[in-house]
Amino acid sequence: MFEHRVAKLTAGAAFLLLVIGGMVNATGSSLACPEAWFVCKKSMLPEMTGGVLYEHGHRLFAMTVGTLQIVLTTYLAIKRPDLRRLGFLLMGWVILQGVFGATTVHYKLLWYVSSTHLLFGMSYFAMLVYTVFRTRPAPSALELERSESLRTELGSARTWIAVACGAVFVQLLLGALVRHLGATLACIGLPACTPTGDWFPAEWLPRLHMIHRGFGIVVAIVTTIAAVVVYRRTRAWPQLHLLALIAPVLVVAQVALGITVVATMRAVPIAVLHFAGAASLWAVWMYAWLLSGRRVKRVIVERVELPDAIAVPS
Repeated sequence: MFEHRVAKLTAGAAFLLLVIGGMVNATGSSLACPEAWFVCKKSMLPEMTGGVLYEHGHRLFAMTVGTLQIVLTTYLAIKRPDLRRLGFLLMGWVILQGVFGATTVHYKLLWYVSSTHLLFGMSYFAMLVYTVFRTRPAPSALELERSESLRTELGSARTWIAVACGAVFVQLLLGALVRHLGATLACIGLPACTPTGDWFPAEWLPRLHMIHRGFGIVVAIVTTIAAVVVYRRTRAWPQLHLLALIAPVLVVAQVALGITVVATMRAVPIAVLHFAGAASLWAVWMYAWLLSGRRVKRVIVERVELPDAIAVPS
């Protein structure tokens, strides 16, 4: 189905846009373009070198995502009346995200604007994943019956998926604050905050950094428990079974990358991979939550054209 393909393409592009945004921040290129909107150094196509390559490249790719969203919203409005509101919500969300991006530059990286911009980006990505699910081909009666059987076997394990989703989102918020308040290297010791062994200094930026580290361990524990519980109850559900295998691998990689970010004094490739891993873990648990939801048969209502006038016998 065309809308399903476009939704998948837009979701993939939104993920890449998040990663490119991570590159902009990691390379310190956020203010490489002084203008807040479409142009950079008074040109739509400036010389793409240095920070301009990352910052303006991010803007150009954001325009690509916006174009894909226009196509998706238009098609949903015309061909899928049941998803028309979702299409317009997505369109409004991506416009608002663009406004936050411009406001971030206009106010010179004000931390709460930048953090909101990041979280809105993650939320938009999650909404696109939801759209991919909603635009899937309608299930047959046999698929509906099998889906209910698998959901019954999953049982309360779905609660663990919800807990994992919530934990990852909280960690995304903490990571956004660490990133935009300049606390990434507020602690350079390992495992303690300072090389002298101080775990929780009095200054608030090092404390924020250590809270982010500590909650990362919480996310790792929650993800591991959720993955084990889901894995045991989804032996007949290959997709969910695979996600339960991927999640702990991702979270271990995230912990390792987080340590390496500090050890390398925030090397750009490592910082970008760490951000991409966070977005991937968020996607995995969101996907698992949606996949384990109840499937319903889509009812297609066809319009019946009535004649303009009906002759009534006298």
